[in-house]
Amino acid sequence: MTISLLILLFCISPALNAQEDSDKGHAEHFIAGTVIGGATSYFVFKKTDDKWKAWLIGTGAAVVAGLAKEAIDPTIGGKRSAEDFAYTALGGSFGACIVIPLKSKPKEVVYLY
Repeated sequence: MTISLLILLFCISPALNAQEDSDKGHAEHFIAGTVIGGATSYFVFKKTDDKWKAWLIGTGAAVVAGLAKEAIDPTIGGKRSAEDFAYTALGGSFGACIVIPLKSKPKEVVYLY
């Protein structure tokens, strides 16, 4: 059993070394936007109980974060990219959709007697 696992490991390892990392980083920007948009919209929804406002603020937070990152890219050795910004914004709008299936809090009934 251990010999077959060892042989399998040696067969798979050259294939793993042949994999290249993406130089474009679009997946990373999309994931970062999704996390920022999702977390922000979730916390805004819990505070305000308004799905539309939570989605807008979550998407806006991801857009601002993407814009800020692209603005400081030249100072940290990178280069500005409109595609990276677009992927961050798209991920933010996707992540902010987390509030759509959430249920609103029940309204309190106030009795006047």
